Amino acid sequence: MLGQELVDFIESPVMILFATRDEAGRPMIGRGSGVCVDRQSGHLHFLASRSQWPDAVSEALPGRPIATTYVRATDYKACQIKGRIVAAGAADEAHRARGEAYVAEQLARMIALGVTRMQLSSTLSDQELVCLTIEPQAIFEQTPGPGAGRRLTPEAAA
Repeated sequence: MLGQELVDFIESPVMILFATRDEAGRPMIGRGSGVCVDRQSGHLHFLASRSQWPDAVSEALPGRPIATTYVRATDYKACQIKGRIVAAGAADEAHRARGEAYVAEQLARMIALGVTRMQLSSTLSDQELVCLTIEPQAIFEQTPGPGAGRRLTPEAAA
């Protein structure tokens, strides 16, 4: 479902947010700690910190919907991928390494843009990483401007 250009974008050092909801429909939000795309299945392997975002992660259960948003800080190019959680569990060694590298790179990039380490400490973490396997179902343009909110076809998202 995801074209190569979109895969390259979401796997690049972009800011990542996610939203889940509880059984009553109350939203829970958190910040992602990295993502990679399984080229065979097309699933996302999405990383989040259970200790940083306990409510959002606890509601990220198999079968539930999830929205993930990717934003490049330098120009606000953004997209949102909505999907269904296929599996959730502790991150394995490879995913933990990806999450640690992502957080280190995000800290360096955001500090270079003038955001302080203190501000970032409340949003970025590589502690207690969980890996959410997500089946993408819909893609939306989220870059501010006239196209924001537009549903993208896989070809347009490429």
